[in-house]
Amino acid sequence: MSEPTITTSTLRMFQEYHWLMLRVFYDASVARFGDEGIEAVRRGVYACGFYRGQRLHDKEAALLSERNAHLLVEEWDTGEWELATIDGELTVHGDASDLTLELPKAPGSDYFADRGPSTDALDLYWPAFMAGVAEGFGAGVGATVGSGSDGSWRVRLVVEGVEPVSRPLALGATVHDELALLRMSRNTSGLIAALQMYVSRELVRRFDADGEDVVREASYEFGASRGGAIRVKHEREGIPITLASFASSAGLQERDPSEAVFVFRERQHVSAGAYYLDCTFCPLQEVWAHEGAEGLRLGYLFDASNHRGLFQSYHPDTVIRWDSVKSRGDSVCRFRFTIPSLLTNDDPTPEEFDQVR
Repeated sequence: MSEPTITTSTLRMFQEYHWLMLRVFYDASVARFGDEGIEAVRRGVYACGFYRGQRLHDKEAALLSERNAHLLVEEWDTGEWELATIDGELTVHGDASDLTLELPKAPGSDYFADRGPSTDALDLYWPAFMAGVAEGFGAGVGATVGSGSDGSWRVRLVVEGVEPVSRPLALGATVHDELALLRMSRNTSGLIAALQMYVSRELVRRFDADGEDVVREASYEFGASRGGAIRVKHEREGIPITLASFASSAGLQERDPSEAVFVFRERQHVSAGAYYLDCTFCPLQEVWAHEGAEGLRLGYLFDASNHRGLFQSYHPDTVIRWDSVKSRGDSVCRFRFTIPSLLTNDDPTPEEFDQVR
């Protein structure tokens, strides 16, 4: 396994996975339920935004200073505005009571550019998400999304009853601070879980068993789109299709340099046919737990299908097993994945591995 390294590429990766999550759930919902599926996704995105706004409302800075538009943007601890600032694309107009953020195009546009009907998902996402954020951030807060006459993308934040103070915003500093990047990458990863959980909740509440089926389908595709891409790369480069290759710096760790975002115990066993790891910290689980038993259940629907898609799209004979998993309420995820045909006498069984502490 590679040493943990947090850079803006890590943050960008998790931001891209947010848009991937939106795409797979939007596409699966529309394919199965049509307009009713679109409405379920819209309600889920709004609930995700409300969760986000409430989290910002509850932050220490919001309790110790005036809750205004400056605070909302500066305490925004996922990657959208920070990456736009680092890239020199964010322009800010207005003051603490009425602030407009302007970008050449909506965050997520690059991801959706060549994905056909899925681009409608982004048009749905931002108005619903920002409306939820405004509601969650507190009374008297409004957010509207629109376009400028030059085709630019804008979000306007209005907060009633605050002083119209103007000053530069403190954005863009995380590029020089690995700890700040780690925190923001974890929060961005957590927001992926919020999007999945709240859209899944709407699908299950509206469509019951059929909704669960769509959740599993979308979650499988979320994993398969990543694992399948690694397999194509390895086949092209002549790399053996094994679990060791998958977990290597040329595989999952090249695409997902996440050992500081997700924390794993040092004791691991990875070989051609075995992948035994214990995950002790998962930013997704913390979000699922916010909604109690229902949130964890929805998280497990994702967890099981996502890991099947991720590993079995890379090697279809991978057996997905965990002796405990956080989305079922356990304190540790004990991944005990195997490809039986590639196991050797040097590989312990999961039970033998667990006997040594």
